[in-house]
Amino acid sequence: MTVMVSANRVWVDGCFDFTHHGHAGALLQARRTVTDPPLGELYCGVHTDEAITLNKGPPVMHTRERYAHAASIRWCTRVVEDAPYVTEPAWLDRYGCKFVVHGDDITTDAQGYDCYQEVKDIGRFKMVKRTYGVSTTDIIHRILTGARCDKEANDCRPTLEELQFYSRGNDGFAKHCQVFDRDIHTLLVSSETFQFDPTSSLLIVGDFDLFHMGHIEQLQNARDGYPNSKIIVGIQDDQDNIMSLKERVLSVLSCCYVDGVILNPDMRASVVQCFGELLNIDSAELISSNPTSFSSYLTKQVIVDRIEKQRDLFITRNKNKGMNV
Repeated sequence: MTVMVSANRVWVDGCFDFTHHGHAGALLQARRTVTDPPLGELYCGVHTDEAITLNKGPPVMHTRERYAHAASIRWCTRVVEDAPYVTEPAWLDRYGCKFVVHGDDITTDAQGYDCYQEVKDIGRFKMVKRTYGVSTTDIIHRILTGARCDKEANDCRPTLEELQFYSRGNDGFAKHCQVFDRDIHTLLVSSETFQFDPTSSLLIVGDFDLFHMGHIEQLQNARDGYPNSKIIVGIQDDQDNIMSLKERVLSVLSCCYVDGVILNPDMRASVVQCFGELLNIDSAELISSNPTSFSSYLTKQVIVDRIEKQRDLFITRNKNKGMNV
């Protein structure tokens, strides 16, 4: 069956290892390049573990985890599994995507060739701004070295502009998420898609460090279990977080199951009792009973252990990218 190629359908591809707000920001920018935003579609091609290992070294997150995490980003219409590491026009044609969108950095394969050269040569490549200051390599470096973000540094807390950007709805433009600072009386970003009522909202609290599919599946379970409630996430901050508050907040805002966040929520009863329900992340009510589910096995510690078990390999990989331990 022939699929009509449309400028209203765009393609993004990548490894999506340690999927973070840099990946989400690229998808949001790509989603905004379509010709008719309300009807636009974003297809997200994700590479296999084998392809990633061959071209840049082994990923930390497994194939199934990376597929699911990419699919959970609000601006992704569909994940295409087993996408080729070097982008091929035939794959764009197969899914009716006129353009591939990528950041302004160069991605090369194992031979050092630009993965997008072929689509660039035929005029089917669009460039967006890369999100600087965050990368999978940097997160791995923090785990290897025990480095943590300086909480007093200016870039450890999201700016209002960043909060407004990542709060966008499915079309990439309408502001969907509510954003609060400490409590619901300090509103930073207001939704244009719903009227916020705390009594009909579920507050889920945790630090959401290394935001991963274990967390995301719990948020999905909350959505399924409380279909008439808005899901508001309280993101706590402490000294042991590997990711900064900014990185965690923007990642959570990008999740399709989330309707709002509270930065470092004040947990006094007088503040949280206004919500219809309150749950802690990793509580029994949110974790799936299926032993193969992400929430039943995937935790921050599991991810750290994966890196520590192959410590020498990841040290070498990071050295090749200019990061010494």
